[in-house]
Amino acid sequence: MTRVLVPDHIEGAAPLLGARLQRLRGESMGTTWQVLWADRDAARQGALRAAIEAELDLVVGQMSSWLPTSDLARFNAAPAGARRPLPEAFAEVLAAALWLADTSAGAFNPAAGALVNLWGFGPAPRYTDPGFAPPSADAVRAAMPATDWRALRFDAAAREATQPGGLRLDLSAIAKGHAVDRVARRLRAMGVAHALVELGGELRGQGLRPDGMPWWVDLETPPVRAGQVAPRATRVALHGLSVATSGDYRRAYLMDGQRLPHSIDPRSGQPVAHGLASVSVLHADCLWADAWSTALTVAGREQGLALAEAHGIAALFLQREADGRLSETLTSAMERLAG
Repeated sequence: MTRVLVPDHIEGAAPLLGARLQRLRGESMGTTWQVLWADRDAARQGALRAAIEAELDLVVGQMSSWLPTSDLARFNAAPAGARRPLPEAFAEVLAAALWLADTSAGAFNPAAGALVNLWGFGPAPRYTDPGFAPPSADAVRAAMPATDWRALRFDAAAREATQPGGLRLDLSAIAKGHAVDRVARRLRAMGVAHALVELGGELRGQGLRPDGMPWWVDLETPPVRAGQVAPRATRVALHGLSVATSGDYRRAYLMDGQRLPHSIDPRSGQPVAHGLASVSVLHADCLWADAWSTALTVAGREQGLALAEAHGIAALFLQREADGRLSETLTSAMERLAG
């Protein structure tokens, strides 16, 4: 039986009578995006595409780890003691990331770029490159001092950050969610009140479909092997809600028989190995759904559940058990959405 989740608050906005479902697709941030919306006028697709791409390009230009000319890349390359002004969006995302780093005791760490690169999940070297080998214990230990987010001096009011020396910011676990939020807000400012925005599997819904139904989305679940029981399906009404899922199955590689997922625990410098298959988070803002799903995945089921409960986060944990089963745990906030 499918579990159905609906938001606590249903907006009173009526569906757009006479509207048809419109769709745009594209690529950004190394993945794909699509936007569905209710509209009576298909002629403004060009203007909407331009607006969507402008918002995505802004996030890439400011926060990409892959673009050498991005504001983030230039900050990472700055010498020790260099004080850099940050664009507004970059500063907003960094402030949120640093708050969650403190709140999660480092399970979420926006300064873990050096570790991400060492394990082959950054721009270079890539784990897919010929001859790539995971880092030695000595290399990980040598990188750890440069991952201390507390060494970053950040003046949120002035939107300035000081490079302590060698610190490499990586906002890939929060910037994509922020991009989804920006696109949704831009659409609303252009008069599009009913839309579903998706970027790389992270989504935000506002308003209703043309038929008056909410934007129904099935939560992503890990693949199961033959003979295993699939986890219970969960369907969400994304009506003023966002969802993000972080899982150990998305990007990983095998090395000497060991499966190394892309989720790195910045506290140990090692890929997570606690058996948590995925965490899905529902939140009003996709930025927070994105960031919290990463923090809870790194923390693991026990620590992550306690952290989520302490902050009222709606989350669903899927754990790989010793017998191969996938067991699920819902936070109190997620259970309330299930009625």
